[in-house]
Amino acid sequence: MTPRRATAPVLTAAVLMLAACGGGGEEPQGLETTTAPATSAEPTPTEDPDAAAVAAIEAQYQAYWDTVIAMENVQDEAASYAALQQVAIELIAQTQIANLRGLVDANVTRDGAPVVGPPQVTVDGDTARAEGCVDEDPWNVYYNGELVEDRELGGSQPRVFDLEQVEGRWLISELVDQTEATITC
Repeated sequence: MTPRRATAPVLTAAVLMLAACGGGGEEPQGLETTTAPATSAEPTPTEDPDAAAVAAIEAQYQAYWDTVIAMENVQDEAASYAALQQVAIELIAQTQIANLRGLVDANVTRDGAPVVGPPQVTVDGDTARAEGCVDEDPWNVYYNGELVEDRELGGSQPRVFDLEQVEGRWLISELVDQTEATITC
């Protein structure tokens, strides 16, 4: 009798294996099969292929504003120029330094900071546009040490920058006229 007991489990296993391997059609009841998920080289709809670029551009947009705010508040030309070169192309850096020299020559200083909203970013290959709302009202202006109080800036205004990818970094390449903005503030 012992041989029959050992044979039954072996026969049952063999029948299940044959049923599972059979090409006749239906799967045997109670057996689960798994199929590897299909993979695709194309991104799924939830993935944004430009997400890394957008994040880098948003960071550069904020770094640009941080640099300009510090530049106009502190008026340290050398430090400002070095910082500008990290966020903008050479022409923009030189233009901003020329603006700073104009402020210094006119005895205009600033303190505080504008309210800089997050930008809307559009990426097109190695170029991009960042548009954001900036409210300069809280950014004080002083002329000859006296607070200029009758500034009527009107709250948030659109600011538009074009950027280009240079040696793997996104740099501001143009300060675009705000009339070209597609956002409203």
